[in-house]
Amino acid sequence: MTYSGSNYRGSASVPPAGGGGGARVAAAAAGGGSTRRGLIGSGIGLVASIAATGGGFAIWSTAKTTDADLDRPFDLEAIPDEDRPEKLNAALNILIVGSDHREGNDEADARSDTNIIMHVAEDGTEAYGVSIPRDLYVHIPEYADASNYPEYTGSDAKFNAAYAWGGVPLTVLTIEEFTGVRIDHVVEIDFAGLVQVVDALGGVTIDIEAADADGYITDEPGVESIHGDHMFFPAGPTELTGEQALDYVRQRKQWNRGDFARMQHQQDLIKAIMDSALSAGVLTSRSTLTSFIDSTSDAVKVDTEFNVVSTAISLMDLRSDDLVFMTTPNLGTDTIGGESVVVYSYDLENPSNDNPEATSLWDAIREDTVGAWVEQNADLVGGGEE
Repeated sequence: MTYSGSNYRGSASVPPAGGGGGARVAAAAAGGGSTRRGLIGSGIGLVASIAATGGGFAIWSTAKTTDADLDRPFDLEAIPDEDRPEKLNAALNILIVGSDHREGNDEADARSDTNIIMHVAEDGTEAYGVSIPRDLYVHIPEYADASNYPEYTGSDAKFNAAYAWGGVPLTVLTIEEFTGVRIDHVVEIDFAGLVQVVDALGGVTIDIEAADADGYITDEPGVESIHGDHMFFPAGPTELTGEQALDYVRQRKQWNRGDFARMQHQQDLIKAIMDSALSAGVLTSRSTLTSFIDSTSDAVKVDTEFNVVSTAISLMDLRSDDLVFMTTPNLGTDTIGGESVVVYSYDLENPSNDNPEATSLWDAIREDTVGAWVEQNADLVGGGEE
């Protein structure tokens, strides 16, 4: 079982066919404070937890107003129940979608570069994030309401084809079909939203991973962006603004693990956001809290049934160290149908035949026994290295 290939460079799914000298980022001072009460990743989870733990009627009212004013374009209740897995317990499964939509661009052309199932245990003491590779080769269910190319649904393709063809609803259906895990809520955040969240917290500190792929190794340990101003990020703990954090977590070609490295860096960013929310004094300053809520309430989209306040209550007892990340177990990279993909299984109808780790993980999420699964599969936990 492996997570990575050699400098794997996936491409966005589409319908079947018929330099140097960049700006620099300063490194942060070493060290850090003690572990404190954490927040589950994503902009809305952050807003929810901060609102709930901030205290005071005015703050609570602000949180309720924010909840009412959120953009709620995703109606999971409209999906026929017979097409969805049964829910077995009160554990919470939130799908976090990070799209590459940019302001001024057609939203229909956006892709889902980040897909994380955030599982919060029923007792509220444990939380787990499972990244789904965007190029994981899976079955995309038939979906007559797909906004783009409904005729291509019902076929095998890269996972992010689901988002490209049918947006969040088809993405949810695809996940639920190959995992058997029922998705309770959805949070979507795009490039601009991510920048807003990070900047509202005064930035984040991320432990930058040095490039190791041929042709991308720099004289000084670190990584140079291949986008925009080709910013250079020195290896080690580094303070980043929202734009800088976005730039860093978009990179993938500079590491031998390719997109798997990028997924790990996205996970690192979620934890960094959690830490910054605490160190920025958001929980102790009403003005800081209000500013944060005001600046991030329009940064995310959620489903129609997501109650921010009740979710906040369920997350109040979690600490940042309680959040464990992993990547969907897979068989590495290969070429299928002329495309380089991440192989989920060579037998998509019976994936347990060659990918038992994945099927056992989905069983554990459904049954809310992920802690035991992690203990038994410790080598599959973390950033996705071989």
